[in-house]
Amino acid sequence: MGSRTSQLALAVRMLDADPLTEVLRTSRSFWSQPMGAARQQFLNGAVRIRTAHAPAALLALCKQIENRIGRKRSQRWADRSIDLDILLVEDCVRRSVDLTIPHPGLLERAFALVPAAEVAPDWVHPLDGRSLSDIPVVGALTLSVVGRLPAPARRPVAKGRAPHYNARHYGGQKTALPTKGTNMKIFIDTANLDEIRTAHAWGIIDGVTTNPSLIAREGRDLVGTIHEICGIVEGPVSAETVAQDAEGMIREGRLLAQISEHVVVKVPLTHAGLTATKALSDDGIDVNVTLIFQLIAAKAGAAYVSPFLGRLDDICTEGVLLIDQIVGIFTNFPALRTEVLSASIRSPMHVGQVALAGSHVATIPFKVLEKLVNHPLTVSGNAQFLADWATVPDNDISGQVTRWLEARGS
Repeated sequence: MGSRTSQLALAVRMLDADPLTEVLRTSRSFWSQPMGAARQQFLNGAVRIRTAHAPAALLALCKQIENRIGRKRSQRWADRSIDLDILLVEDCVRRSVDLTIPHPGLLERAFALVPAAEVAPDWVHPLDGRSLSDIPVVGALTLSVVGRLPAPARRPVAKGRAPHYNARHYGGQKTALPTKGTNMKIFIDTANLDEIRTAHAWGIIDGVTTNPSLIAREGRDLVGTIHEICGIVEGPVSAETVAQDAEGMIREGRLLAQISEHVVVKVPLTHAGLTATKALSDDGIDVNVTLIFQLIAAKAGAAYVSPFLGRLDDICTEGVLLIDQIVGIFTNFPALRTEVLSASIRSPMHVGQVALAGSHVATIPFKVLEKLVNHPLTVSGNAQFLADWATVPDNDISGQVTRWLEARGS
C-alpha cells in the first residue's frame, strides 16, 4: 500500500540509522503475487545486517520502524504499508510465541528465499543444513525484478555496547564491544575457593559473584576471601556492602574497591542503593545493583543489574521474560551502558533460557555448572567408548604415538 518503493527504501535507511545496527548488503526488489487476505502485489527485498541487538530487541526495532512508517494493524496478512521480518540470525534456532527463528516460511516462499540468497548466499539454514543459494525454490517462481533496495551507507560508525568493566582500567575511557563473536559471560555464584579454582581450571569462568551470606557460609574472613578470589579469576568479582544507608554504602564501597582492581561493588536496589550507585560510578567504581526486579538502576550508572529469575519463578512469574524485556530495553538505549547479569539461576534450563534472551552475564552456582557438564548421555557414551577400546590388544595410545614418532626419527 502507498509508495512501496519509497517505503522499503525508508525502512532500510531506518535500520541502518539505528546505533546498534549496520546494513551490510541489500538485494534487488521483486514483485510477487499476494498471499493471505492481501489483494495487491507484494514488493519484496532482503537486507543483511550486523547488529548488537538480541533477537527480541531486533524484533521490537522492526515493529517500531513499521509504526513510524505508518503501518496500521488489521487482520493477519492483509494489505499493509510495510512488513519487516527476521529471516535468519546466524545459526540461531528459537521458537517462542512472538518470534520464531529461522522464519518458518523462508523455505516455502520464493519472495523471501530468493532475495535472502542474494544478500547471504553462503549462510547455512540451521535446520535445513544447506546454504541459501543451494536451497531450491518451491513451486513456480513468479517474481519480477523491479529495482534494488538502497545500498548501505559507507560511514564509520561505532557499533555495539560499551562494557563498564572496568572504566578505571582505561583511564575512564570506554571501549566498544565487537558486534560479533561476543559470548555471554559466565560468572560463578559462590564464595567457596575450591569451587572457584575447579571451575576456573575448566576455562569457562569470567568472574565471580559473592554476598555476605555466601562468605558467612564458608566461615572465612570477608576481606581475605575477596582478595583470594580476585587473585584466582582476575575478572569482575562482586563484593557486597552491608550498610543500609547511602553514606555507609558509599564508604564501604570505596573501601571494598581498594581490595583489588577487579572488585565490583554490589548494592541492593533501594533508594539508598541508587544514591550509592551514582556516587560510586562517578568515582569510576563499577557497581552491580542486585535484588532487582526493575530497570531504574541503569539510569543511576550501574555497570550491572542482577535480575533474580529463580525467585520470580518461585512466585509463579516467568523470570526469563523479565530478562528478555530488560535486555531489549537496554539495547534500545545503549547510552545506559548497563549489562544484564542474570542471577538466581536454578537449573541448566535457566542457563539456556537467559542465553537465548541475550543476557550479557549469567552467574551460576557450582552445582548447576556441574550439571551442565554431567549429561547422562555423555556418561553412557563415554563408558561405551572405553568398553570398545578395552578390546583392542595394544590400547596404550601414549605408547603407540611415542613409538611411531621414534620410528620416524621425530
